[in-house]
Amino acid sequence: MKKIILLLICIALFSCASETEQKGLDTIASLYDATVSYSKDFNSSAGQETQRTFNVKVSNSSLIDSLQPSVTTANIAMLIFEGFTAEEQSKYDYIDVELISTKQDTAAITYNTKLVERVSKKSKNYKLFSKSLIEKDFATIDKIKSKKDFPKPIAAGLRQLIDELENEKGKLIRYQPFGVGETKNQAGEVAFQYQGFLIFENGRTSYFVYVEDVLDNDKIVGFRIL
Repeated sequence: MKKIILLLICIALFSCASETEQKGLDTIASLYDATVSYSKDFNSSAGQETQRTFNVKVSNSSLIDSLQPSVTTANIAMLIFEGFTAEEQSKYDYIDVELISTKQDTAAITYNTKLVERVSKKSKNYKLFSKSLIEKDFATIDKIKSKKDFPKPIAAGLRQLIDELENEKGKLIRYQPFGVGETKNQAGEVAFQYQGFLIFENGRTSYFVYVEDVLDNDKIVGFRIL
């Protein structure tokens, strides 16, 4: 009987991050007030394509300690992917995110970059929704909402809500995205849930924006501002 020897190579690379890769790492460090490190590795076995992974380790963040690891890692993977150039986005097969809490508990999830790319593309209207709140451009939100889920205009109601929050917390300054999840409605339809804080002069409030996971349709199907 012939012996078949399968050669498996796994090499960790600690080469310098590119300017765009470093920008993504810096964004995460600032967003979560965290320590961020990275490595790159590839796995290669005989007769199979090389699998390339960008690894991110995030630690020393009290904010991360307070959040669900699954939504935090997904958001970090998306931010890393969005920082890549087009060439870098096609180069990596996976993004691995490891969280280390201030108590030294760990959580790690590996994401296929094809999934991360879809989540990133679907985030377009979440970002526009958030920007429109800050600029008080509520008419734009009416344009990007699902007519099925919101048959009536919502601009006036949103304006009133933000006015009430500003009366309580001061001027709305910016938004801070911290998580991405997936949910289903009663009909079983999938939507991505983008999670963040609205940052006011004197406080913050959590908010969630839901975007339907339908090809070529990125309409907002729901939102909550707490």
